[in-house]
Amino acid sequence: MRPARQHQAPRARVLRDALRRPGSIGPISLPITLGLGAGFVASFVVDAALIDRVGTPVRQIIDAAAFTVVAAPVWIATQPRRVRDAHDVLAWLNGWETDRWSREVGRRLPWLPRSRPQMLDDLPDTLGLRPLRVELLAARGELAEARDRVEQLPTDTPWQRFERAALDEWVAWWSDHAPRLEAMRAAADDLRGDERGLVAKAMLAAAEARRAATTGEDATAPLAALRPELGDRLGRYAFGYRTGIVLFVVLIGAVAAISIAVAAAVLG
Repeated sequence: MRPARQHQAPRARVLRDALRRPGSIGPISLPITLGLGAGFVASFVVDAALIDRVGTPVRQIIDAAAFTVVAAPVWIATQPRRVRDAHDVLAWLNGWETDRWSREVGRRLPWLPRSRPQMLDDLPDTLGLRPLRVELLAARGELAEARDRVEQLPTDTPWQRFERAALDEWVAWWSDHAPRLEAMRAAADDLRGDERGLVAKAMLAAAEARRAATTGEDATAPLAALRPELGDRLGRYAFGYRTGIVLFVVLIGAVAAISIAVAAAVLG
């Protein structure tokens, strides 16, 4: 029988919730509220201008397009800069990790595996996938086994030493134990000048952000501070954050347009 994991779900959301806090008043997210509000105003204005010239459902489609064109940019622009930077760094790191595990698994993964701990049941127990197995074990609440597997990881290369330190901190964070950040910093110093050195910095920043989120401190700071170092590397993955906002806005606009068109057809 697996151990109880009641605390795992809220802990998995703690960083996400902390990154929302700087742009929010209580439970209300100002960027979302301003973006969607501006989008609805734009769609109403366009609808009023077209009501005598364009019929249903073409007018609703144009309304939805106006909603999207206004809502998404306002949402993105009103997000605090440090929050956008923090999301960009996380998007880059998550993209790098997803690519890595896709190569190890042998198929393209559309998401970071640790966001789906249930995939552990189907994961081959190979040498290359051992670090991922530790991540998933911890995220699933199987902390004793995760700790045991961390101790078995090799430390022959600077990257292996860093990854072991990073996973030790990962398991400690899920276990609500004291931070292991100093060991991560020391190991990351040995990777300077290497491409993986930047990955190590991003992993360290993410670990610091998780710890800050857990204690109620500013979780954006360690991530946003790394943003300038990523430079053009960011383009490969970070657009996904903005794309997610655009797709969400498009979905809202499409649902609203369809609902209005259907209602008009029924009432007409």
